[in-house]
Amino acid sequence: MRENTLKQKLNDGKAVFGTMITFPSATVVEMLGCLGYDWILIDNEHGSITVDNSEDMIRAAELTGMAPIVRPIGNELEFICPFLDRGAWGVQVPHVNTAEEAQNAVEAVKYYPLGTRGIFSRSRPAGFGFSGSTGDYAEEANKNTLVCLMLEEVEAIENLESMVQVEGVDVFFIGSGDLSQSMGFVGQQTRPEVQEVMERGVKIIREAGRVAGVSCPENLVPKFLDLGVQYFHGTVQALIQSSSDAYLDSMRKAAGKAGL
Repeated sequence: MRENTLKQKLNDGKAVFGTMITFPSATVVEMLGCLGYDWILIDNEHGSITVDNSEDMIRAAELTGMAPIVRPIGNELEFICPFLDRGAWGVQVPHVNTAEEAQNAVEAVKYYPLGTRGIFSRSRPAGFGFSGSTGDYAEEANKNTLVCLMLEEVEAIENLESMVQVEGVDVFFIGSGDLSQSMGFVGQQTRPEVQEVMERGVKIIREAGRVAGVSCPENLVPKFLDLGVQYFHGTVQALIQSSSDAYLDSMRKAAGKAGL
């Protein structure tokens, strides 16, 4: 099991920045790692990424030192464990709303005595069992595998004071898209009512001494950094859009000056 540099940065109080990819491309993952991202979210919930095609994406991230985190389709052991056995450094579990659900996620990720994940000592993260003991591998995996819970409904914020008491959770991540939807404001993440709920959630997380993450428009990142949020990600689609907009605007202005 590799040392999880993402967990180390968070434990050191650093902010970490990632991006989310929803389609299978190990080459794009490798490029993003070469660009310096701390982590990548390999998204099984909203795109065409599967257990099988995620493995080379995980390898590509590891090659560049970027932490590969997978968002499974749900908070069940059978959705989570296959990605961990392919080598994911952690999971970002969607739609976690109660302390019981938070505990279930932790137990799906961790081996005994912290959880119920099934042991396979010949897996990729175990080095295929070529060296070391199974017990040593399980201990290292429990120490290094990241657990991020996505708080995406008002219910989660209402239950957050009990959720932050659950041990084994590394990041509590407030997802503004689904949160705004659960409040009746679809697609209005910047609406004051939504921002107030997000800020309240961050306050609860930080006062409990836990790590907070949020999804938000880029112009709001400084505000959340000031509130103590450490864990952020964008999307590959947004990167393509912003860089293409900037390139085409610059080139077309140049072409206009040239009369072309």
